[in-house]
Amino acid sequence: MQFEKRSFSILDIAMREIVTCNEDDSLSRVAQLMVDNWVSSVFVVNNEGNVVGIITDGAIFRLIAREEDPRQYKAKDIMFRDIITVSEDTSIDEIKDLFEKTKIKRVGVVDKNGKLIGVISKKWIDGFKRYARYYNIELQPTSPQIKSERY
Repeated sequence: MQFEKRSFSILDIAMREIVTCNEDDSLSRVAQLMVDNWVSSVFVVNNEGNVVGIITDGAIFRLIAREEDPRQYKAKDIMFRDIITVSEDTSIDEIKDLFEKTKIKRVGVVDKNGKLIGVISKKWIDGFKRYARYYNIELQPTSPQIKSERY
């Protein structure tokens, strides 16, 4: 069986609907956003709409494991401020290497202006690389087609 070669950009595999919260939102609100949108991370934006951090389900779990009351915290109190991003023309192999060299589980994808336009998870890349050997896949940058932005 022979497959047709398909070219696509990293944006074709990135999650494009980015879930955000305000930096002053309660952790209850953040957790509800995760549940409602079936995501394990929420990007935190400031009053100007700029992404300033990310909250993962793991950050909330660690807080609860320390038996701290999550109602005492706002998004800005527990968010990770150092967001690791890749450009829209980064290859899958480069992203895979980044995941292997760090403990992060997701990276933001930014456009040429540094604006966040997508998210890629380690879990998705691992699955993609595992099954890609069965298909004739070629990753090439293409121009992004942004339909909507959530922040």
